[in-house]
Amino acid sequence: MRYVILGGGPSGYAAASAAAALGAEVTLIEDRGLGGSCTLTDAIPSKTLLSTATVLAAIDRADQSGVTFEHGKPHVDMIRTVAHARWVATHQSRGIRDRLEETTVRVVHGRAHVGAPGMIHVDCDGYEQEVAYDHLLIATGASPWVPEFAECDHQRVFTTREVLDQRETPEHLVVVGAGATGCEYSEFFASSGSQVTLLSARSQVLPNEDEDVAEIIQEGFLARGIEIQMNTRINQINIDGDHVVVESDDGHSYSGSHAIICMGQRANTAGLGLELLGIELNARGSIVVDEHMQTSAAGVYAAGDVAGGMMLASTGAMQGRHAALHAFGVAGDPIRLQNVAWTIFTRPEVATIGLTANAAAREGIAVDVTKHYLGANPRGVISGWREGMIKLITDPETGVLLGGSIVGYRASENIALVALAVNEGLSVESLANTGVVTPSMSESIQRAAERAMNRRIAASGSGIALPRTQPLGA
Repeated sequence: MRYVILGGGPSGYAAASAAAALGAEVTLIEDRGLGGSCTLTDAIPSKTLLSTATVLAAIDRADQSGVTFEHGKPHVDMIRTVAHARWVATHQSRGIRDRLEETTVRVVHGRAHVGAPGMIHVDCDGYEQEVAYDHLLIATGASPWVPEFAECDHQRVFTTREVLDQRETPEHLVVVGAGATGCEYSEFFASSGSQVTLLSARSQVLPNEDEDVAEIIQEGFLARGIEIQMNTRINQINIDGDHVVVESDDGHSYSGSHAIICMGQRANTAGLGLELLGIELNARGSIVVDEHMQTSAAGVYAAGDVAGGMMLASTGAMQGRHAALHAFGVAGDPIRLQNVAWTIFTRPEVATIGLTANAAAREGIAVDVTKHYLGANPRGVISGWREGMIKLITDPETGVLLGGSIVGYRASENIALVALAVNEGLSVESLANTGVVTPSMSESIQRAAERAMNRRIAASGSGIALPRTQPLGA
């Protein structure tokens, strides 16, 4: 079977590996580089830049451990920092190439579009070729959205795709958009020495998170000198000499030396010739798919950012793999995307899995909410990272974990324990009885589970199984 994939990002290369393992004749077509935007310009480079912010934060707290510096504060060399991020991106892209070379996957470098049903036309460097398919996966990703009213020269006003083109730290950066991406770049540039003004169209930063979760990040930003403007809807971004002026609907204007637009992503569907296949798009331009990632065209699938939804590398890889397996008739149950964890790499980090309290309220789902703050966590006290909390969302009848959020040091790593419990339908009693290391940040997850369990015991009076062993660190 001839299996063709458009796009070499997480969805594409995960699907390619799965299809090759099943014996398909796999061709992967990519025009930018293996790894897609995730590896080349977005997730991997941005987290590399944020590692610089983490180093600076550790230096700021070094005096708590008795470490002092005789020659003043550290300085961020933007050129070297960006060069390191570029090197990491290239290294990861080469790793993907090496893994695919170990398989039978054929990689074609060029820009593809549908020539006719069953046929892909590829514009390569100096020549063209045709690639026939029996099954097609569209995994072309998404690109930063720039509104029509924005004067974007990609230097003074730029998107996340041009961050790695920066050669100096902006004097005053206006960040348009306070979602995950806007908050992460506010973190990086503020740590690097920029004055930062963060504009949120909502009444909080991180609008997809619960208010108490977002509040911790917001308070941290304010304490570090980041200016935040809430309920600010932008209608104009203009370049005025060596300044940028951002105007809002309420008549206010915000001036800076630079501005970064973090207002979401739009699916890369233009120029693909999808109309030749009758593929349906939604109002935002993303490809409409069913629970198995099938489009409205027979034998054609779409996965990852181009299909909208949760635009995460992990989600895209799961979708691409599932699409390949389904095309060969070996896929199992549909992916439970509601149980995919996501992380925001601010200081402290935010990680969430499953149902949130806000979502439960919107959907009329009765839940119990348990919070446990990290101020007394021994690992946090030792290292100086005491901000944050654990928040567990449970079924009030059964105690089964429905979701949870972690705000704190290395939340991106510690969310795995909560994610496993949510995905496996475990109860807070099971989580409370899970042995963890002391001292560690993860033991606060156990503390939160114990608190949730004790509340259930108090509410019922009996019938709740206590942990069989003494909790660690008690």
